[in-house]
Amino acid sequence: MTADSSVELQQLIDQFPHGGTEVRRELLERATDRLRRLTAKILGQSFPALNLVHDVDSVVNETWMRLLPALEKTEPETVQDFFRLAAHKIRQVLLDMVERGKSLNQERSMNSNDSANGFDPSQSTFDPSQLIMWSEFHQRVETLEEEERKVFEMHYYLEVPKSQIAQVLNIPRSRVSQLWIQATERLIVDSSLLDQVH
Repeated sequence: MTADSSVELQQLIDQFPHGGTEVRRELLERATDRLRRLTAKILGQSFPALNLVHDVDSVVNETWMRLLPALEKTEPETVQDFFRLAAHKIRQVLLDMVERGKSLNQERSMNSNDSANGFDPSQSTFDPSQLIMWSEFHQRVETLEEEERKVFEMHYYLEVPKSQIAQVLNIPRSRVSQLWIQATERLIVDSSLLDQVH
């Protein structure tokens, strides 16, 4: 059994009501490898431009700093709940990195010395059209109805099969499919994203 197995992580989560910060830190430490895989997936699929200026570890580190205080305020009951929270924090970190990058590029483009230094705003790491679409996509996840959001996060971010989602949420498999379709219809803001979501 690996240190980041669901059984090991669930045992730590079960200690939350009586455990302190140490238990939460241990959970994050043991979940690091899975957090890295989840981060790599979201970064690679939705924010490939950020790969040129941020690596997976830098995103995971910033996510860790946001997750620890979040776990002090909320207590996920299951491993799935924990990783749904983690996916939410990863999205926040990546969206903030996009905004910081856009601000930096704007500052550079306004600097009169940029042209002399060879800076070309058109060669920016951040593709505006793609960033706008994916940023809006991930922001809309937070606006989904609760059941839709749970199904979408579990299937899209955590890659949980729909049959297993039905068991976890105690709803029919057909209902899971219905919620998935509703969620994707609400989220898709551009047809070019369609194939990457389904």
